Amino acid sequence: MEIKAQQIQVAYGEYIAVKDMDIHLKKGEITTIIGPNGSGKSTVLKAITRLLKYKKGTVYMNEKDMLSFGSKELARHIGVLPQSHTAPPDFKVKDLVSYGRMPYQSFGKRNKEEDERIINWAMKATGVYDLREKSITQCSGGEAQRVWIATVLTQQPEMMFLDEPTTYLDISHQLDTMKLVKKLNKESGIGVVMVLHDLGQALEVSDRIIVMKQGKKYGEGKPEEVVTKKMMKDVYNVDCDIVWIDGRKKPLIVYKEI
Repeated sequence: MEIKAQQIQVAYGEYIAVKDMDIHLKKGEITTIIGPNGSGKSTVLKAITRLLKYKKGTVYMNEKDMLSFGSKELARHIGVLPQSHTAPPDFKVKDLVSYGRMPYQSFGKRNKEEDERIINWAMKATGVYDLREKSITQCSGGEAQRVWIATVLTQQPEMMFLDEPTTYLDISHQLDTMKLVKKLNKESGIGVVMVLHDLGQALEVSDRIIVMKQGKKYGEGKPEEVVTKKMMKDVYNVDCDIVWIDGRKKPLIVYKEI
């Protein structure tokens, strides 16, 4: 499976937030979109996943215009976890995760045995199976984020889109979330497209990084090729060094003293 966005332009009234953007996404890869606040990262993600209308351009999924897909059919291919999400406070974890099966069900139909198998698999894969009888409000921030990822995973999408999945989490839960993303990618082959602010995390987990600046694509490629001293200065206006340490596969960003 692959998704191609060609010459996408997104506008809020007269303001053009994303300008003539081309993106090529493939199943099996972890692609991370980075850039400063207001650079268009989340806007691009929303446009590609049909959460936001674009002014011009086309998004193709497997060479077919994505606008031609019905909602349920699209949800069998891509799963989206937005930056903000809520559920009724009395919802149990299992009830929320079960909602991921809706693209495969007729209105009013109950879960079949296959649905239950996939729901349990998603909860086990994300480490929330033991929380299944808890209400979502009884879960910690890190637990709740894993529950939401399980809900998306229950759709059995070929690609999963995550908009700032580590926002509002402490460092421990941020790392747990990134480990989970890598695990799901490796074990199930699911493609992952994320918006991240933490450049260290982006370097660690990504196969490819797309850098946004002022609504345009500044650069794209392997993390170690894209995250450079020049890019950090051009895009973030930050002075730093990119350092390689023996035994590590990815470099580290070392910021100048404050």
